[in-house]
Amino acid sequence: MNFLRDTSFEAEFGEWKVVAGHPEKSFITEYIEAYDKDFYIPLSTRVNMEAFSQKLSDLSTTFFVVKDGVVGGLICSYFYQPETKKGFITLVHTKHENRGQHLSVYLLDALKQFAVENGFECVDLFVSKQQVAAYNLYLKHGFEMVEEGENGRCAMRWKKSYAEFK
Repeated sequence: MNFLRDTSFEAEFGEWKVVAGHPEKSFITEYIEAYDKDFYIPLSTRVNMEAFSQKLSDLSTTFFVVKDGVVGGLICSYFYQPETKKGFITLVHTKHENRGQHLSVYLLDALKQFAVENGFECVDLFVSKQQVAAYNLYLKHGFEMVEEGENGRCAMRWKKSYAEFK
Protein backbone atom coordinates (compact mmCIF):
# COMPACT_ATOMS: atom_id res chain seq x y z
CA MET A 1 0.00 0.00 0.00
CA ASN A 2 1.60 3.19 -1.19
CA PHE A 3 -0.01 5.29 1.54
CA LEU A 4 1.57 3.56 4.58
CA ARG A 5 5.21 3.21 5.63
CA ASP A 6 4.25 0.37 7.97
CA THR A 7 1.13 -1.47 9.08
CA SER A 8 0.22 -1.95 12.75
CA PHE A 9 -3.44 -2.91 12.45
CA GLU A 10 -5.89 -4.53 10.01
CA ALA A 11 -9.61 -5.31 10.26
CA GLU A 12 -12.26 -6.38 7.76
CA PHE A 13 -15.68 -4.72 7.50
CA GLY A 14 -17.48 -6.52 4.69
CA GLU A 15 -16.03 -5.35 1.39
CA TRP A 16 -14.05 -2.61 3.19
CA LYS A 17 -10.78 -3.09 5.05
CA VAL A 18 -9.30 -0.77 7.67
CA VAL A 19 -5.51 -0.64 7.85
CA ALA A 20 -3.47 1.54 10.17
CA GLY A 21 0.11 2.65 10.53
CA HIS A 22 2.33 5.62 9.81
CA PRO A 23 1.29 7.37 6.61
CA GLU A 24 3.64 8.28 3.81
CA LYS A 25 4.18 12.04 3.99
CA SER A 26 3.59 12.53 0.26
CA PHE A 27 0.26 10.69 0.40
CA ILE A 28 -1.02 12.50 3.50
CA THR A 29 0.04 15.88 2.03
CA GLU A 30 -1.79 15.21 -1.23
CA TYR A 31 -4.86 13.90 0.60
CA ILE A 32 -5.34 16.82 2.99
CA GLU A 33 -4.68 19.33 0.21
CA ALA A 34 -7.18 17.62 -2.11
CA TYR A 35 -9.92 17.53 0.54
CA ASP A 36 -9.07 20.74 2.40
CA LYS A 37 -12.41 22.40 1.59
CA ASP A 38 -14.38 19.38 2.91
CA PHE A 39 -13.58 20.31 6.50
CA TYR A 40 -15.99 22.47 8.48
CA ILE A 41 -13.23 25.06 8.64
CA PRO A 42 -10.66 24.31 5.90
CA LEU A 43 -7.40 23.01 7.31
CA SER A 44 -5.39 25.50 5.27
CA THR A 45 -6.94 28.36 7.26
CA ARG A 46 -5.99 26.78 10.59
CA VAL A 47 -2.65 25.03 10.18
CA ASN A 48 0.57 25.15 8.22
CA MET A 49 -0.23 22.30 5.81
CA GLU A 50 3.40 21.29 5.29
CA ALA A 51 4.16 21.15 9.03
CA PHE A 52 0.87 19.36 9.76
CA SER A 53 1.57 16.74 7.07
CA GLN A 54 5.04 16.18 8.52
CA LYS A 55 3.63 15.78 12.05
CA LEU A 56 1.00 13.31 10.82
CA SER A 57 3.61 11.32 8.93
CA ASP A 58 6.03 11.28 11.86
CA LEU A 59 3.70 10.79 14.81
CA SER A 60 0.19 9.72 13.85
CA THR A 61 -1.33 6.31 13.67
CA THR A 62 -3.56 6.79 10.66
CA PHE A 63 -6.48 4.49 9.96
CA PHE A 64 -7.42 4.17 6.28
CA VAL A 65 -10.63 2.53 5.10
CA VAL A 66 -9.87 0.88 1.76
CA LYS A 67 -11.75 -1.02 -0.94
CA ASP A 68 -9.99 -2.46 -3.98
CA GLY A 69 -6.85 -0.50 -3.06
CA VAL A 70 -8.66 2.87 -3.03
CA VAL A 71 -8.85 4.95 0.16
CA GLY A 72 -12.41 5.95 1.07
CA GLY A 73 -11.57 7.87 4.24
CA LEU A 74 -9.25 8.15 7.19
CA ILE A 75 -8.76 8.96 10.85
CA CYS A 76 -5.44 10.44 11.96
CA SER A 77 -4.77 9.85 15.63
CA TYR A 78 -2.02 9.99 18.20
CA PHE A 79 -1.16 7.01 20.39
CA TYR A 80 2.48 7.86 21.01
CA GLN A 81 2.33 8.37 24.79
CA PRO A 82 1.26 4.98 26.19
CA GLU A 83 2.00 6.09 29.77
CA THR A 84 -1.03 8.41 29.59
CA LYS A 85 -3.29 5.57 28.35
CA LYS A 86 -5.01 8.27 26.25
CA GLY A 87 -5.20 8.59 22.48
CA PHE A 88 -6.31 11.61 20.49
CA ILE A 89 -8.14 11.93 17.17
CA THR A 90 -6.84 14.93 15.24
CA LEU A 91 -8.50 14.46 11.84
CA VAL A 92 -11.45 12.51 10.42
CA HIS A 93 -12.51 12.49 6.77
CA THR A 94 -14.56 10.39 4.38
CA LYS A 95 -14.73 11.12 0.69
CA HIS A 96 -18.07 12.51 -0.57
CA GLU A 97 -18.60 9.59 -2.93
CA ASN A 98 -18.31 7.14 -0.03
CA ARG A 99 -20.53 8.92 2.50
CA GLY A 100 -23.57 7.01 3.71
CA GLN A 101 -21.66 3.69 3.64
CA HIS A 102 -20.77 3.70 7.36
CA LEU A 103 -17.06 4.24 6.72
CA SER A 104 -16.74 6.55 9.73
CA VAL A 105 -18.22 3.78 11.89
CA TYR A 106 -15.69 1.26 10.55
CA LEU A 107 -12.87 3.71 11.21
CA LEU A 108 -14.05 4.49 14.75
CA ASP A 109 -14.58 0.80 15.56
CA ALA A 110 -11.10 -0.03 14.29
CA LEU A 111 -9.55 2.85 16.23
CA LYS A 112 -11.27 1.79 19.47
CA GLN A 113 -10.17 -1.82 18.95
CA PHE A 114 -6.59 -0.65 18.33
CA ALA A 115 -6.71 1.50 21.48
CA VAL A 116 -7.83 -1.39 23.66
CA GLU A 117 -5.36 -3.85 22.12
CA ASN A 118 -2.54 -1.41 22.85
CA GLY A 119 -3.46 -0.62 26.45
CA PHE A 120 -5.18 2.74 25.96
CA GLU A 121 -8.21 3.48 28.11
CA CYS A 122 -9.67 6.53 26.39
CA VAL A 123 -9.57 8.56 23.20
CA ASP A 124 -10.21 12.31 23.05
CA LEU A 125 -11.25 14.59 20.19
CA PHE A 126 -12.61 18.05 19.53
CA VAL A 127 -15.70 18.73 17.41
CA SER A 128 -18.03 21.64 16.88
CA LYS A 129 -21.66 21.08 17.87
CA GLN A 130 -22.45 22.93 14.63
CA GLN A 131 -21.14 19.85 12.82
CA VAL A 132 -24.34 18.04 13.76
CA ALA A 133 -23.68 14.80 11.84
CA ALA A 134 -20.17 14.41 13.26
CA TYR A 135 -21.20 15.37 16.79
CA ASN A 136 -24.10 12.87 16.73
CA LEU A 137 -21.89 10.16 15.23
CA TYR A 138 -19.46 10.46 18.13
CA LEU A 139 -22.27 10.44 20.70
CA LYS A 140 -23.81 7.36 19.09
CA HIS A 141 -20.48 5.54 19.20
CA GLY A 142 -19.66 6.01 22.84
CA PHE A 143 -18.05 9.45 23.05
CA GLU A 144 -19.27 11.77 25.78
CA MET A 145 -18.92 15.53 25.97
CA VAL A 146 -16.24 16.41 28.52
CA GLU A 147 -16.27 20.16 28.05
CA GLU A 148 -18.01 22.70 25.86
CA GLY A 149 -15.95 25.72 24.93
CA GLU A 150 -16.60 28.89 23.03
CA ASN A 151 -18.54 28.78 19.78
CA GLY A 152 -19.86 25.25 20.49
CA ARG A 153 -16.45 23.56 20.23
CA CYS A 154 -16.60 20.45 22.40
CA ALA A 155 -14.03 18.18 23.93
CA MET A 156 -15.32 14.60 23.72
CA ARG A 157 -13.97 11.36 25.19
CA TRP A 158 -14.50 7.69 24.53
CA LYS A 159 -13.68 5.43 27.47
CA LYS A 160 -12.97 1.75 27.17
CA SER A 161 -15.91 -0.41 28.19
CA TYR A 162 -14.93 -3.88 29.27
CA ALA A 163 -18.29 -5.21 28.10
CA GLU A 164 -17.64 -3.79 24.63
CA PHE A 165 -14.31 -5.62 24.19
CA LYS A 166 -14.62 -9.03 25.87
